[in-house]
Amino acid sequence: MTSTERRGHERSASAEFTRVDRTVKIQNATERLRSEMLNYVTNRFEEFSSEIKQASKMPLINEILQQPIVSHNDLVSINKVGDETSAQTIASKQSVDIKKTLSAFPTKIFRMRASILTELLEVSHIRSIRQIFISILVLLVLQVAITDLFEKGAIDFQFDVIRWNFSNLSTCLRLWFCLFMSTCAIVYYCFHFWAYQRLSLIPISSSVSTDTEELKQKTTSLMIFDWLWLAAYCCYIGLFLYFPVHYILEENYPIVTRMIILIEQVRFLMKSHAFVRENAPHAILYGQIYSQRIKDEDMVQNKMNDSPNEQKTSKIPHTPCPEFSKFLYFLFAPTLIYRDSYPRTSSVRWQYVISQLLQFATTSLFAYYLFYRFCLPVFRHFNSEHVTLKIFVLSILNCTLPGALLLFCTFYGFLHCWLNAFAEMLRFADRQFYSDWWTATSWSSYYRTWNIVVHDWLYTYVYRDCHKLLGVKYRLVSMYAVIFLSACVHEYIISLAFGYFYPILFIQFAILGFISMLILPQRTQNNAFNVFIWASLFVGLGMQMCLYSIEWYARQNCPRSVNGALDYFIPRSLFCRESDIIKPSISNNIPKFLYDL
Repeated sequence: MTSTERRGHERSASAEFTRVDRTVKIQNATERLRSEMLNYVTNRFEEFSSEIKQASKMPLINEILQQPIVSHNDLVSINKVGDETSAQTIASKQSVDIKKTLSAFPTKIFRMRASILTELLEVSHIRSIRQIFISILVLLVLQVAITDLFEKGAIDFQFDVIRWNFSNLSTCLRLWFCLFMSTCAIVYYCFHFWAYQRLSLIPISSSVSTDTEELKQKTTSLMIFDWLWLAAYCCYIGLFLYFPVHYILEENYPIVTRMIILIEQVRFLMKSHAFVRENAPHAILYGQIYSQRIKDEDMVQNKMNDSPNEQKTSKIPHTPCPEFSKFLYFLFAPTLIYRDSYPRTSSVRWQYVISQLLQFATTSLFAYYLFYRFCLPVFRHFNSEHVTLKIFVLSILNCTLPGALLLFCTFYGFLHCWLNAFAEMLRFADRQFYSDWWTATSWSSYYRTWNIVVHDWLYTYVYRDCHKLLGVKYRLVSMYAVIFLSACVHEYIISLAFGYFYPILFIQFAILGFISMLILPQRTQNNAFNVFIWASLFVGLGMQMCLYSIEWYARQNCPRSVNGALDYFIPRSLFCRESDIIKPSISNNIPKFLYDL
């Protein structure tokens, strides 16, 4: 071995020893640091515990035993608390039962929070998407203007359909005011009368009078009284559903005003049920506390006849019916869950309110032009060719894009702009009207996040009550009851607004949607299922636009296949032929421009 190679081996060996020595030093330093930190934490903890012991100054056991058990002031306070305890016994027992039964059902908690889009639109990249839709609206308006300029020689923005739909706006507002006044006068004041009047029928047993016959008679009277008012409440719901529908059909309202009245009718009913459902258990609980309080006061009165002028030291914890101002605020608040109070903002930003209302109006105009340019010209000349498979499939595919845009307009215009505007005017702080439904990978997730306002009502007052009545075994029945009721209400509004029963939405919602909920996985992060949800939404909306438009024009162009009320439920588009097409008459109450587009 040469001297050069020997020196090379020595250098490599010395470098290896140096590297090992450095590693050992690092390990020793780390161990030393760890031990020092551990000792420091231990010493600080011991000092902290000793300070707590000195600050608490716990007396010895002998000192505790030598002190009197109860002083004179303690006896006075115990006597005061004793009256309150007897009145709160029933409430505490019932609250424990409620906590046991509702432990599996989370309750709605209102807190101050903004809408998701409000936070997302603060990002410039998300805000640019809104600018894209504004540019599309501008192009649609320019298209209408330029087309009319070249074909008719004058610019006409075609507001005739809007004028026709709002031709009887004054009568629509009068009918809405009647619905509002009936809700305020009948629902609230009748509930107020029931809540206070039943107190006089509550059986109270005392040491002075123990007549069992009188107690049984009062118990029976109270039960009959409650059942009669429950029957009256059900009758009110039936009459509230009947009279507005009879009026709008008798007066032959246009589509939009019909839909406004029907949506407001459903909204008032949901709010009335929420108010009654939340406060009826409170009124019953108040009655039980009230009866126990009267019983205890009678016993105290018999024992303390020597002090008749003594003032009462306890108060009833709550009233059987809340104030009217709380009910009135709830009628206009953008929520369907009743609470006596909600989180409120400090002030109203009127500039924000005007901005949201202008955006709502712009979105409505956008939706109108979409419907005007893509639906009316396609289906106004309905004939037998529309029932062929080729035309049917092509019509559905052609309606998917405008249907998707109408979905976005409904979401942004109503669920975001309209509800945020009212929330700001009422200083309502909880603005979670929807969640991130666009990321849903299952239909159940989409139903929960698309419209949280309605979902909270269905979950609180339908699903939970059905689950308590039917039990855990029939959880699927409770779930379908929610979907079935929601589908029926949607179909109720659409059928009465258009004037015919064509259950396309009901089939998609209550049957196909529920089946897909059972088949598709509920919790998955696979993007393929999100694509499936979006595709299903687009195709379903395109099918709805196509079939409802075909049936609408078939009702105007084709004669009846059956007479009587059965014609309302049988689609004319299935039996209409080209030879049967009739010209529109004045009796149809449909303006001529709907056929001349």
